[in-house]
Amino acid sequence: MEQWAYLLIALSLFMLVIIIGLLSVLIYKLFKNQSTSPTPQNLNTDSGQQQLAKDFHPAIIERMNDMKKLKQKRADLYCPNHTEEPGETVCAICDKLFCNSCVKDFKSLHFCKEHLPLIMNFEWDEVFTFKTSTEDPEQGVRLYDLKKEIFEKEELATYIETHYKINVDQDFIETYLVVYSQKENIQRVKDIIQKQLQA
Repeated sequence: MEQWAYLLIALSLFMLVIIIGLLSVLIYKLFKNQSTSPTPQNLNTDSGQQQLAKDFHPAIIERMNDMKKLKQKRADLYCPNHTEEPGETVCAICDKLFCNSCVKDFKSLHFCKEHLPLIMNFEWDEVFTFKTSTEDPEQGVRLYDLKKEIFEKEELATYIETHYKINVDQDFIETYLVVYSQKENIQRVKDIIQKQLQA
């Protein structure tokens, strides 16, 4: 009877060792999979994208990519100089959002500290005047987009002022968008604007 008891104990110990070994292998594989799963840092690499395609459904991958774009857009909502401060005011030259301490008022517009000296130290003149229309309000938006594009691609600083005129005969207010540029860049900016608006 004692032999059976020893045999049963030995068999139980043997089974316990096998179970512990299997659990160890499972835990090792779990940690190994976690260390090779894509992280925010390696999602942009080819191997990260391949790992994503292997581990997740395409709809989940698309959602993850959308979330990544959203985080990048959120970063644009904060002041570039004070990343903890939300951007509240747009610079009239570079169109970036800044916190109130990074923006100064001049000529009823707002300029960041980098571009305020540009406004104050150079001569500026009117380049282009555009009368807005209720029939095509998008045209004014296109002009602002074009102004931003001129700054980013051509590195030409411009700003836009809104002017109002009262039309007494027809009893309404006319709105004009006036583009200003440094005097030495006026012809270049005018050519770009006319070419783009006619396209």
